[in-house]
Amino acid sequence: MRPETDVLLGDRYLLTERIAGGGMGEVWAANDEVLGRPVAVKILRREYADDPTFLERFRAEARHAAGLSHTGIAAVYDYGEDDGSPFIVMELVPGEALSAAMAREGALAPERTLDIVGQAALALQVAHDGGVIHRDVKPGNLLLTPDGTVKITDFGIARATDSVPLTLTGAIMGTAYYISPEQASGESVTPASDVYSLGIVAYECLTGRRPFDGNTPVNVALAQVREEPPALPAGIPEPVAALVMRMLAKDPADRPASAGELGREALALRAAGLGRTPATKALPIADADATRVVGPVPARSDPRTNPGFLLPPLRQRPAWLPYLIAAAVVLVLVLATARACSGPDTTASSSSTATDTSAAKDTVTVDQADYVGRPLDQVRTELRELGLVVQVDEVAADGDAGTVTEVSPDGTLARGDEVTVSVVRASDPDDDKDGGRGKGKGKGKDEDD
Repeated sequence: MRPETDVLLGDRYLLTERIAGGGMGEVWAANDEVLGRPVAVKILRREYADDPTFLERFRAEARHAAGLSHTGIAAVYDYGEDDGSPFIVMELVPGEALSAAMAREGALAPERTLDIVGQAALALQVAHDGGVIHRDVKPGNLLLTPDGTVKITDFGIARATDSVPLTLTGAIMGTAYYISPEQASGESVTPASDVYSLGIVAYECLTGRRPFDGNTPVNVALAQVREEPPALPAGIPEPVAALVMRMLAKDPADRPASAGELGREALALRAAGLGRTPATKALPIADADATRVVGPVPARSDPRTNPGFLLPPLRQRPAWLPYLIAAAVVLVLVLATARACSGPDTTASSSSTATDTSAAKDTVTVDQADYVGRPLDQVRTELRELGLVVQVDEVAADGDAGTVTEVSPDGTLARGDEVTVSVVRASDPDDDKDGGRGKGKGKGKDEDD
């Protein structure tokens, strides 16, 4: 079954719009025709539905999430199968993913970061109390509603603490940029692993970048195990920075004792105003000759650049400085007068263009129509040059082996996001009942993928 608009799943759920696509499935907005309410439907890709391991993992997601009830966890309503395609029916959460908000806004204020971390941590504690470890906490799985509520979604690789793992011993599950050192090492995963992953999210919220990066997921995973995170910018309030660094401790025992404790501490810091960047203060006017800036230097919007500068105190300023400032003011007035006489002001347009360019520099646009039908090697190279992490999926389809059939997700993505490239699998003679007319017989490229 291929999901598309106006398809009715299980004689009940009418698909209306594709919301997102990932490695294992697609998420659609739909309408529950029985109860008359909007829902989200996650549909497992057909090529995985025949794999017992993937199918059981998908069913496990439904079981894990359905057993959890909290305002901070996207609710699961139903599970079903239609024409061999399993699907999960979930709460349709208004708003956007945290990843989309950060791609648009860049670094977030410490106070807002504490609110997001605090809410997410308390929701994770509910999952942990229910015996479920998420194992894939990342900005794409944290949804922000218009009223400020944070909801955790996608328990696709979650594991019940009393169950047998669905993967081979030592297998790494999760997204490399956010996995804990113990996950990267193939060791036992505990609730503290979710705390670490949330720490990576907090670091990214505060700085606009992840603490560990690399050319490949393996390099990133190794960095999670071996390297210490770079220090947070000086403009971050010390209690906030200290909390985030505790979350990122390599030893799980050195992290906050539980997600619940973390959530309460984060929200307490926010309530006490300790998440606000300190304002600069000046001495009283009576001592104006000694006026100086007290407190940290305000940081520029991009923490990866020089944090800024301040003019020296008045008594240290050179005598010619006032004349230079006066000359600059006169020059600005002359230019403004000349511009008013010469024609319309284009400053707003230029400023808008510069802002748009700055906002777009960390995002890329992917149109799968540009890649479908082309060889895997070319497509993979182009996507990596865009800064995306590429996963390859072989699927049974018509065409030459190694030919791209789909790129998911597409649209506007953040650099470092993961995309799945589906390619035609070289067919086994036993699988091709119609004589194998040209299927899988291409030029033999990418046989190792």
